[in-house]
Amino acid sequence: MDALDRKILLELMKNSRTPVTALAKRLRASREVVNYRISRLVKEGIILNFVTEIDLEKLGFIGAAVFISIKSAKNEEFKAFLKERGFVSWVAELSGIWNYGMSIYGRDNTELDKRFSAIHSRFKEHITGHRFTLHKKNQYFYEKYMGYMEPGISTAKGGNKPDKFIIGRKDKIILREMAKNSRIGAVELAAKAEISAPAASQRIRKMERLGIISKYSVFVDISKLSLYQYSVFVSNKKAEESERLVSYLSQHPGVSFIAEYIGDPFVEFGVAVDDPYKLRAVLQKIEDAFPNNKIIEISLFQKEFASIGPPECVFSIA
Repeated sequence: MDALDRKILLELMKNSRTPVTALAKRLRASREVVNYRISRLVKEGIILNFVTEIDLEKLGFIGAAVFISIKSAKNEEFKAFLKERGFVSWVAELSGIWNYGMSIYGRDNTELDKRFSAIHSRFKEHITGHRFTLHKKNQYFYEKYMGYMEPGISTAKGGNKPDKFIIGRKDKIILREMAKNSRIGAVELAAKAEISAPAASQRIRKMERLGIISKYSVFVDISKLSLYQYSVFVSNKKAEESERLVSYLSQHPGVSFIAEYIGDPFVEFGVAVDDPYKLRAVLQKIEDAFPNNKIIEISLFQKEFASIGPPECVFSIA
């Protein structure tokens, strides 16, 4: 990767729906060169997916993070099984206490429980430990992989559970296709939803205003950016510090994601470094700012083999 590749990646991390013409103008390169570079980044497996971040709560779904340790003999079978489950979103292989981390989704706690049970029952003789905890809020800061921080990054204050927005069949088709590829054009979307291109664009803008669509970005293989990413779980004896901690982490240049969980006294965050020996310095700085923090788990991301994009179950069309 050269400087232009990195600039293209950064722009796509900020907004992966930016047209090639606009990217070329911004980067002072030809349209043909930018288009070729993007195709090459995909072919080389640096860009894994063009992501549309969707607020699934507003579609009537809730999510849970599941961490599992499983006997090595079942690794390949387990991964293949997960790939076929339409309710599983992000999946990563981990090195640490857990072998795998993933997100699963359902319409309510009962459905979530059934879906977790489907995984656990299939491999119950081989699972040596697990954790199941409900998502509260996830934030992703892909731009930090490239050394960039969005001005004024802040975390939204907690509040009441948002209303469930009722969307129609054509909206679901649009969301389903954009979840597969955020760069899909309005004309192609219109054909799939059997509406006009202006109508498709109007529906997208409406879902952006409602907060159903929150961001467009890219999901990348950070190992090909020469980075190591760690998952860190911390608890804090002072519950009132939680909001300040999350705000602090969102502003930290080395923190790549933050996950908060319902009813659990810990926060998970990602640390991306170009040298494993730098992890200690990052954690020490956070500990100095929050001496009441206690690190309870650290895991290394070995490979993320399923995107954070929404699973198929949320787009079921009656």
